[in-house]
Amino acid sequence: MQSNATNLSHCESDDLSPGQTLLHGQYKIERHLIGGGFGMTYLARDSLDRVVVVKECFPSTICRRVNGEVRPHKPEFQQQFQKVIRSFLREALRMAKFEHPNIVKIHQVFQENNTAYIAMDFVDGMDLLTMLEIEPERMTDELIESLLRETLSALEYLHGTGMLHRDISPDNLLVDTSNKLTMIDFGAASEEKARQTRALSHMMAVKDGYSPHEFYYTDGDQKASSDIYSVGATFYHLITGNAPPDCQKRIAALTSDLPDPYTPLATGNWAFDRAFLSAIDKALFVAQKDRFQSAKEWLDSLERGTATEPQPDLSTHINAGLQPTEAPARPVTMAAPPCQDALEDDHELASTISSLVQDTNTKVKPKTSKKDVEPVEEATEEASQLVDIFGQPIEDLEGWLEENDGRKNRKQARAESGEDSLLAQSALPEDTDTRRKTGSGLLRALRRLAKKRNGRLA
Repeated sequence: MQSNATNLSHCESDDLSPGQTLLHGQYKIERHLIGGGFGMTYLARDSLDRVVVVKECFPSTICRRVNGEVRPHKPEFQQQFQKVIRSFLREALRMAKFEHPNIVKIHQVFQENNTAYIAMDFVDGMDLLTMLEIEPERMTDELIESLLRETLSALEYLHGTGMLHRDISPDNLLVDTSNKLTMIDFGAASEEKARQTRALSHMMAVKDGYSPHEFYYTDGDQKASSDIYSVGATFYHLITGNAPPDCQKRIAALTSDLPDPYTPLATGNWAFDRAFLSAIDKALFVAQKDRFQSAKEWLDSLERGTATEPQPDLSTHINAGLQPTEAPARPVTMAAPPCQDALEDDHELASTISSLVQDTNTKVKPKTSKKDVEPVEEATEEASQLVDIFGQPIEDLEGWLEENDGRKNRKQARAESGEDSLLAQSALPEDTDTRRKTGSGLLRALRRLAKKRNGRLA
């Protein structure tokens, strides 16, 4: 108890104060820029009197500053805190090798105050969120299109190194006075491939509206399409003035048989080419497999000017076999983790539901005319053309039925003789009575339809 009281009495402000130095005086802090979540960011000057930005590894949910050093809140957080620092350093060292005009340049990576730091270029400009708020007149349609291409170019390069950004949003994309974009804040960046540690996954703070649903889960399947979703959300915000509905709300709608709260850009009256808007809609599909799978794929679609179908209304034609269920609960950061099996089940449920509903809706064409809903008896002869299971027209229905009866008799004879029929077993339900009822019911229905049709033709 005495030890805890002593530590608390020595606690100070979490951010470094102006005038403090790092790396033996190499960097002098001028002011705190932004903090919270994964790290602290400061404006500083280096020993050559150049303005730089210093990023401090500071996972605020598990640590605090005590006597100038960053320490975990509790002893049980120590191991996780060290894993976070090692991951931060490993990825920072990789980032230092990046050479791309739209990715911030790293100057130095070092350790001090029981944590890690990155010193990087200072970009004389403002982030997209700030620009949208205080200089909206700069956000022209032409600039938005240019910024999207630059963002995708930077992302293509980043993914080519095997890394994900995992925190793309309007406040992490800077624009300088010449309208050149720079991607910043790689504090949550990670290798795309499987990692030995999930420390960053545990620590990464999701951003409602910008994070795909797989970011809400410790073991979510994070890949290039995850960053693609965040880019789509960012430019949706630039166009509409608001972030799209967050993925948790969208999944809650899907699992509760309610309309998807997302409104496709391609269905709105925006001053952009439809292919451009449809591409953003595609990037914002809930199901990962339905998004662009790479930044290059998105860039290629923009070059071709090819439109993709807009996001369907997910409230329509929902698979009848899906039963409404509660939206998966978001894991509580840094609390005792829920049962891993339950967490994986929630993630699998969300992914499966979103994929099933997306697949169903993209293949269903809604009725748009009275003709589509008229009863069979009032349809024209052309509209009532019958087809077999392969889509081939049935010209002679009676002959087709007789042939089908013949096949049925032959199948029965083969069954009685002990021969196997793999096709018959796979085409109809496994239960013999169900197969017999299904087949005979279909034939009876076709015969009734044939009689009605012959009566009309007579």
